[in-house]
Amino acid sequence: MSGHFCNNDRNLIVHRFSLPRVFAALLAAVGATCVTAAPTWAQGHCVAAMVNDLPITAFELAQRVRFSLLVGRVADSADNRERMARQVLRQMIDERLQLDDARRNGISVDQSEITERLARLEQDNGMPPGGAQASLARAGIPLSVLTDSFRAQIAWSKVVLRKVRAGVNVSAPEVDASLRQLKSNVGKSENRVAEIFIAVDKPDQADEGLRTARRIQEQLRGGAPFPAMVQQFSSGASAANGGDLGWVLPGSLEPALDAAIARMSVNQVSEPIRTQAGWHILKLLAQRSYGRGGANTSGGGGDVRLNMIQLLLPLPPNSSPDEIERQKGLAQGIISQSKSCADLRRQCDRTKGCTSADSEGVSPAALPATIGDAARSAGIGQGLGPYHAGNAMQIVAVCSREGDNGLPSRDTVERTILMTKLEAAARRYMRDVRRNAIIDIRKDCRI
Repeated sequence: MSGHFCNNDRNLIVHRFSLPRVFAALLAAVGATCVTAAPTWAQGHCVAAMVNDLPITAFELAQRVRFSLLVGRVADSADNRERMARQVLRQMIDERLQLDDARRNGISVDQSEITERLARLEQDNGMPPGGAQASLARAGIPLSVLTDSFRAQIAWSKVVLRKVRAGVNVSAPEVDASLRQLKSNVGKSENRVAEIFIAVDKPDQADEGLRTARRIQEQLRGGAPFPAMVQQFSSGASAANGGDLGWVLPGSLEPALDAAIARMSVNQVSEPIRTQAGWHILKLLAQRSYGRGGANTSGGGGDVRLNMIQLLLPLPPNSSPDEIERQKGLAQGIISQSKSCADLRRQCDRTKGCTSADSEGVSPAALPATIGDAARSAGIGQGLGPYHAGNAMQIVAVCSREGDNGLPSRDTVERTILMTKLEAAARRYMRDVRRNAIIDIRKDCRI
């Protein structure tokens, strides 16, 4: 648990600080709009801002504003462009600062990394090669709107690895204390929360930050997707995950945020909330009872091992859709009538052709992704499925967990503490980068 980082740390940090998952939603929204050319207001080439010695041109700003208007489902008017430009310019300034800091530290991003990131985006979202560019082109938006953001994200993840990670340590007593706290919270309600974070580095920025948060909130009320607003405007490290903070227990966040969550219902979006670091807009994604059948153990399962049962209902070769539906209905009936692994066994024994088998010490990471994800948070004895597995309908259930009593594994807790501390350290580092920067916003250059 020292300050040295290994490949696992590197993959975790690159994923958390740079993976643009939500760009698929943005592309879907943009691709639905058929525009063949950018409007005339997007043709200015004056410099809208100088960030140290890096320019942001009016043309670049206008293209990003256009992208944001489409994604945010905001009407394209002069007033809306002006309001959106302030939000977008702030984000672009941060990206330039991140690129400049990377350059000062001898960090570069190869074109091959951009190409790989774009290919992964297309592959992960079922798009053909070149699909992202084609989707943007239909709206008259250049691919650089996407790739420039990728470049800043990749560069920043490298900066965090080199300049921040080495100073972040997780000690054994910290993990022990966290595990004790987790055990004391079993049975309490926990919440899955996403956030949009607007940083406030100086007291005189608080009012402008609030105005930005309120404009974002207006767009959300108008139907803008929350992940899209996160990706474009959030300064938090969680922006790479669509703002998802994961499952949090009461007392895990700052008091003002905890108090707001306690008043929220699922899918509700909060008013802007002020903390010392800035303004937050929260969305409550889900709620559940913590530790009942297992907490969230994403990240490979650590040292958690599952004792499971599998039921198979056979399908004839070359099954017709009707035959598949009949067996699926039979499987659903077994699940609905069972509340434990013992119930599942009894139901299987009573069902013609059904076979059951037990598996012990299974790592969630060794399971197919769909089943593994479900098994990590499933209740003990809860039937999962049915899944169409070759010539059978499959039901699985977790009968018990070993090594954690339904709590996150020690490895998972350590990674969670690491990422929490790393995010805070990266936020402080970015605050210092902003404070030391020379930023000249050219008010006479309009998009």
